[in-house]
This record gives sequence, structure tokens and C-alpha cells, in this order.
Amino acid sequence: MKTMHQATARSYVAIQLTLIALVLATAPSAFAKHRNEKPDDKPVAVLAHLALPGAPAGEMILQEHNGRQYLYVVRNSRTGFTVVDVTKPEEPNVVKRVAWPNGASAGRLQLVGGTVALAEGSSGNAAPIPTETVEVLDLSDPTNPRTIQTFTDVTSLVPDEGRNLVYLSNKDGLWILRHQPDQPVTRPCLSEDAMAIMPSCE
Repeated sequence: MKTMHQATARSYVAIQLTLIALVLATAPSAFAKHRNEKPDDKPVAVLAHLALPGAPAGEMILQEHNGRQYLYVVRNSRTGFTVVDVTKPEEPNVVKRVAWPNGASAGRLQLVGGTVALAEGSSGNAAPIPTETVEVLDLSDPTNPRTIQTFTDVTSLVPDEGRNLVYLSNKDGLWILRHQPDQPVTRPCLSEDAMAIMPSCE
């Protein structure tokens, strides 16, 4: 009788071990199949598309201002550059189109400070040294860039970011401009800022 109970107990243990082994053998493929079936399991997703008619962008510059994100899309045509509000990346919004100085057919936009930019438009003349018209722009309101000053026949331009200076040369000589330094961006403190040694919040 005792031998029969031991044999039954062994059979029961053997059946349990076989079931456990079977579950462990099939579990990884079941989990893998479940993971592969998820439609959101992609490394990259397109959030939005914004059609910009005309010439393609040759350059883009991103600026943060008052908690909002603005993208300056520099175009290779008379259309100049386009300001796009990308604060909500899934809802990009064109807020302004700005032409190059003097109606130039090509140009360049260069940020030289947090709220100052240089818009350079080719003069298209046949002089031995090519010249451009340069507008100093105030971007403190990114939705409405404002021209502070215009320089014509500019032959060379060098920004000195370390000292907040810009050097311009034209037929009238050398011009040295100073712009305001970037202001630190402050935001309300969040709970995760408590762990930071020097949080950038107030």
C-alpha cells in the first residue's frame, strides 16, 4: 500500500514537472507573438506634415521664446523664410512669411542672440566682390520679426558670440554692433527639479 502511494506521488510530481516544462517552453513564443502584434511598437512615427509651397528649405533654425518653440524655415527663393510655431509638434502652424532684403532671390538667416538675427540677401550685382544687403532683425516677438537696421553693399560679416558682437564691412567701412546677451530661460519648478543641484526654474 505504501509502495502504491509513493508510485502515485511520483507520477503526480512527474506530471506537474512535465506541465511546467511545457508552459515554460511555449511562453516565450506567446510573449513574442503578443509583442509583434502591437501596432504602436515602432521606433519612429510621423507626428505631422505641413505643406510649404515654393522652394524647398535650405536651412532651419529652432528658437525657444516664452515657453513656445518656433522653427525658422529658410527658403532658397524670394520668399525668404517662414516662421512656424512648433510648440505642439503634432499641430505645426505657419505664423509669418518674411522676404529677403531688397527682394533678393536667395539669402541666409543667422541667429546671433536669443532674440536677434541677421537676414542676408544677395545683391546679385556683377561687382568683383559680391555684396549683400543685411537686415538686423528683432525676434523678441517671433510671430512678427521687426527690422532694426539695414546695411547695404555688405562684403563681409563675422559674429563674435562670446562678446555679443557682430562685425560688418561695406563700402562705408567697418561696423561693430553689440546685441543683448541671451537671457536665461526660467520656468516654474516641478517635483523632479528637487533632485537637481542647480535647477533652471523659479
